[in-house]
Amino acid sequence: MSSKKHRKKKHVAHTEQALSASAAKTGAGSEPSAPGKAQRAVDRAASRAGVPAGVARRFFAYLIDWYVGALCMAVPISIASSQLTGDITNQYLVDFPAPWGIVTGCAALLCACFYYVAIPLVIWPGQTPGKRLCGIRITMADGSPVDLPHLALREILGVFVLEGVVANASGIWHQMLTIATGVNFVHPLMYVGFAITLASCIMILVRKDHRCLHDLIGGTKVCAAPRADE
Repeated sequence: MSSKKHRKKKHVAHTEQALSASAAKTGAGSEPSAPGKAQRAVDRAASRAGVPAGVARRFFAYLIDWYVGALCMAVPISIASSQLTGDITNQYLVDFPAPWGIVTGCAALLCACFYYVAIPLVIWPGQTPGKRLCGIRITMADGSPVDLPHLALREILGVFVLEGVVANASGIWHQMLTIATGVNFVHPLMYVGFAITLASCIMILVRKDHRCLHDLIGGTKVCAAPRADE
């Protein structure tokens, strides 16, 4: 009996030593006594292991990106609106005289592509500002760094086009389509986007890997990663 207890204590001691060594390596020489350092070590280890990001982190990252991304897209629209309509708050492209609704919409979509595609591809690999602040990262499904084709599929086709209410960019191209055809597509496409987004949110909740529709389209997943201040 005492032999079993001795082996158990020895196993626990070895496990604690291994965890301490791992935390020391991932902490890059920082003091292990600080709680923040320990959490950083856990986040880095989770990132290397490809652990799916928690639903709460993804949600808060989405809120940040939705707001900041909308501000980026609003810049060219506000400038054009002040010059064309005299009202900087008028963000409805259909009210702009031809061809400025289409031109301004293209400029806004370029801003959206910069925020959602260029930043996570070039500036912070796999991370928009919201994801960086919340400590999560987009990777390929196998855990490797995401590349341009898959990131573009994920964001442009999956988010902008299909999940219409996830990003404000969808409203931009809905208005541009309305201007080009003379048929009001804004409200019908918005309702379709709501339905697709709802299905995608359910996927995040029920799937163990928390991959939603735009993740499957892009062949990506969202993993835990060290936060921006860590």
